[in-house]
Amino acid sequence: MTKRKFLGTLLLGALVCAGAAWAQTGDNLRAVEGVVSDAGGAPVNGAIVQLKDTKTLQIRSFITRENGAYMFQGLKKSVEYELKAKFKDRESSPKLLTIFDDRQRATIDLKLP
Repeated sequence: MTKRKFLGTLLLGALVCAGAAWAQTGDNLRAVEGVVSDAGGAPVNGAIVQLKDTKTLQIRSFITRENGAYMFQGLKKSVEYELKAKFKDRESSPKLLTIFDDRQRATIDLKLP
């Protein structure tokens, strides 16, 4: 293989990889955010919000801030995610971020009993 052919093949491979990386960002990704509140509607500081990928079963966690807020970014639009919050001995009902929810930034609030 000549040097010119090798460099051309290398460049083509780099372009293919860059295209694949671009396809995983931007339009194919989304975020979900919300607030965890108690039964009285007050925000819960320090609650653990779990986000489960329903395909791989991988779980990501976020500890809420003083205002009860949480956020997950970089979520694939082609995957459904289950969300639930835990605080001490209380746990919210699970909620689903479906593939049919086409919002770039979805809001799902969670309520503890």
